[in-house]
Amino acid sequence: MTRPSQQEFLRAAKIELGLEWDELAERAGIVPRTFKNYRLPDDSGNHRTMPELAWRAIQDLLDKHRRSQKRAAKKNA
Repeated sequence: MTRPSQQEFLRAAKIELGLEWDELAERAGIVPRTFKNYRLPDDSGNHRTMPELAWRAIQDLLDKHRRSQKRAAKKNA
């Protein structure tokens, strides 16, 4: 499976988690200003490629959220 673009990944995580950009950055342990540079288009002069650690931090948030959703669904079934 191919990895989505950085911008696609961040946008999808924001939507799935229901967070504002700064909230997502803080929960992932990323300085909001740095996080803004990660969100910029690849051709922007201020764009920065996310290090693997940032990808994993956001993926961990998504994984925890999904596990929580599954537990809630089982509890309500």
